[in-house]
Amino acid sequence: MRLDAYLVEMGHFKSRGRAKTAILDGKVKVNGIAVTKVSRDVSIDDTIEVAEGLDQPQGYFKLKFVQEESGVLKPGDRVLDLGSSAGGFLLFASEIADHVKGIEFSRDFRSELGKIAYERENVEIIFGDVFTIPLKELSEEPVDVILSDMTLEPEDSIKALSRMLPLLKEGGRLLQVIKIPKKKNPKPILSRIENLGLEIQQVLSSEKQEIYVVAKRPFLEGKESTEENE
Repeated sequence: MRLDAYLVEMGHFKSRGRAKTAILDGKVKVNGIAVTKVSRDVSIDDTIEVAEGLDQPQGYFKLKFVQEESGVLKPGDRVLDLGSSAGGFLLFASEIADHVKGIEFSRDFRSELGKIAYERENVEIIFGDVFTIPLKELSEEPVDVILSDMTLEPEDSIKALSRMLPLLKEGGRLLQVIKIPKKKNPKPILSRIENLGLEIQQVLSSEKQEIYVVAKRPFLEGKESTEENE
């Protein structure tokens, strides 16, 4: 049997796509030797070793990278995740934050997201459209962090962010994923983010056709110093 299919059959991964990624990254050993050939023929007689923590949606590792670079999430945070898809951001954020609420448009992810919400007490899921859903259905009070990674054109991502921004508290943090070709200048879209009243703190590049923008919603003038003195 092919190695990627074998890994799924034996329960190491939920999909061949995730198994393939792990194999190509050298995270799977056959009889003590790392194998990077997905079609490698294996049998039950072979000893298969898989590095731990790999059977997660790609978004999990994306947010993990951003967290390591920026510290956008902090213990005790209340987080809103826009475009939860397979739940990668939800899973990673729930390991740090106090509460994470995700909104997803496509009900194709109902099974995966329902399982996450069932297994993690601090995760809540709602299905809806970020462009039309009443904001109070997402949160009764401002959140500490907004995570936004939706499969939209940059302009539409900013429109969605603009609509959701009232839910981000003053001093709150934002991760906005922008889908953009590597050769395209990101400055115009970054200016759009700044025009929303956000302070961009970091812009992280990736191997994919996207960038990760970490920003902060500033305090009203004089409010930050007042809170620090309390």
